[in-house]
Amino acid sequence: MIELSKLKKVTKDGLKYVKSESGIIEALVYASVNHRTVGRIVYTTHLPCNGLEEPKSEEDCGIAVEIWFKKGNKKLVGFGHEPNEISLDGVKRALAKAKRDAVEDPDFNGFLKPDKNDHSIKETFNTNKLMDVDFQKEAELLAKLSWEVIEGSIDGLEQYAKQKNLSPKDLGFILNGDNFIIRERMALASTNWIEDSEESTVFLSFLTAMLEKRNAKGSAWGSRIAVDDGFSAYEIGKKAALAAVNAVGGKRIVGRKYKVVFGPQAVTELFGNLLLPNLNLGMMDFGASIFTAKYGQNVASPLLTVYDDATLPGGAGSKRITCEGCLTGKTKLIERGKLVGFLSDFRTTSKMLNKSKESAVKLGVDPHEIRHAINPRNGFRFSEGGGRVAAAGVGIHATNLVIESHRPMTEGEILSKVGDGIYIGRLWYTYPVGGISSGIISGTAIADNYVIRNGKLAEPILPNTLRIEDNIGEMIKRIIGIGNNQVPTILWASDEITHAPWVAMDGVNFVEINKGE
Repeated sequence: MIELSKLKKVTKDGLKYVKSESGIIEALVYASVNHRTVGRIVYTTHLPCNGLEEPKSEEDCGIAVEIWFKKGNKKLVGFGHEPNEISLDGVKRALAKAKRDAVEDPDFNGFLKPDKNDHSIKETFNTNKLMDVDFQKEAELLAKLSWEVIEGSIDGLEQYAKQKNLSPKDLGFILNGDNFIIRERMALASTNWIEDSEESTVFLSFLTAMLEKRNAKGSAWGSRIAVDDGFSAYEIGKKAALAAVNAVGGKRIVGRKYKVVFGPQAVTELFGNLLLPNLNLGMMDFGASIFTAKYGQNVASPLLTVYDDATLPGGAGSKRITCEGCLTGKTKLIERGKLVGFLSDFRTTSKMLNKSKESAVKLGVDPHEIRHAINPRNGFRFSEGGGRVAAAGVGIHATNLVIESHRPMTEGEILSKVGDGIYIGRLWYTYPVGGISSGIISGTAIADNYVIRNGKLAEPILPNTLRIEDNIGEMIKRIIGIGNNQVPTILWASDEITHAPWVAMDGVNFVEINKGE
C-alpha cells in the first residue's frame, strides 16, 4: 500500500498549488488508498470442491479536489477526481476536472470550518495491527483463518452426522462465505486550516451453512479491528454449522401478526438498513423521512435508545476524523423513545442552518436551537465494498450504530416476555417498499428462524416461507424488550457496523410465501 506519509505530502503540496489558482475562495484536497482482500469459502461434503478459493485482493487509490471559486460574477462549486495516482500531477488533473464540471449551488456555504480546538485530539481509535502486513502474509493469514472456519464447521456437524449415521455425501453440507480484510488510509488538507490523516483496518467474516437435502440453513458473522481482538474463526464456522443442524425439520407456519424476537442480523437489517435512512439529516432536508417535523417527540418505545459512536473503543467502525476533517464523536439519535438527533455532514448542516425557516418546518424546531443534534460528525466517503474512497464524494454514514435500552434484558427474560411467538434470526431482501417516508417495509426470513413456545425456542421454521410486511415507524413503537448483549454485525463488506442485540416487538405482521411448492 502507498504510505500514509505520501498521502499527507500530496494533499499539503496539492492544496498549495490549488490556492495559487486565481478566483479560489475555498478548497479541499483529499487522497485515499484502500486495500481489500477476500478469502472465499466454498466447501461441500458431497461435491468436489477446493474448500477455499484462492485469496483475491484489489486496491484503489486516488485524489479528489473540491473547489469553491469565482468566475465572472458567479460563484461555482466543482469536484474533480483522478484515479490510480497519488501525485501533484494527479492533483492538477483533478483540479482541471473540478473547474470543467463546476456549477452554481446557492445552498453551498463553504467547506468545514472547525473550532479552534477541534484538532487537539490526535489519538486513533483503531489499533491498525493489520495495516503493515505484507501481501504474502495477508494471504497466508486469510488462508489459515478460512481453514479454521471449515474445521469448526466440520466439528459442528460431527455429532449430528454420527447420530443420523450419515455419510459425507448423504449429509449434503454446503458452507459459503467470506473472510474479508479492509485496510484504508486517507489524508486531507483544506483552506480552512485543516490538515489531517488517518489509517484503519477492519476484519469481517460472514458465513452461510446449508444442509441442502434437509432444506436447513444457518449463518454466522463477525467484525473486529484485528484478528487477535477476540476473533475466533473456528467458533464462527462451528456456529454456522450448528445453526444449520438446529434448523433441520423446519415447518411452515401461517402468516399473521406475531410477537417476535429479532436476532442481531435481523435487527441490523431493520435498524441499519431500513430505520437509519430516516435519521439522516439529508433525508429530513428532502422531506423523505418518517420523522419529518418530529424532533423532540416520542417516536418509539421508551425502551429504545439508538446512537452512533465513531469513538467506541475497539469498535470495528471507529474513526477519529471524518472525510471532511471533523472530529468524530457520539451522536444520539433516539433516547428512551424520543427523537433527539440526526446523522449529518457539514454541507447539510450548513444548508439547514442557513435556511432556518424552511428547516424548522422539516425538523419541527429551529435548527439553531439544536446545533448539538445536527453536528456534522458523519461525513464520510465510504464506498460499497468498504473503504474511504476519494471518488465517492462525501456522504452521510453511520460508523458504530448502537441499539440498547436503559432496561436491558437477558435472552431468557426476552423469551419469557414473549411467551408464544417467533424468533427471526436472519432477514434478506429488506426494502422500503412504500418509499422511505412511508415506513412500509418488506423482508424475507431466510435462516435461523424458530417458533417460541412457553418462553422457549421450539421447532425451526422452514426457510423462505415467511415475509415481513409492516411499517418500521410503527414497529419501533411496539418494542417490548431489548437484549443486554450487542453483537457487532455487518451486512456486507461495509465500514458501517451495527452493534445489535435481540429486540422483541409485539404485533409484527408476516405473510406466508411459496405456499404449495
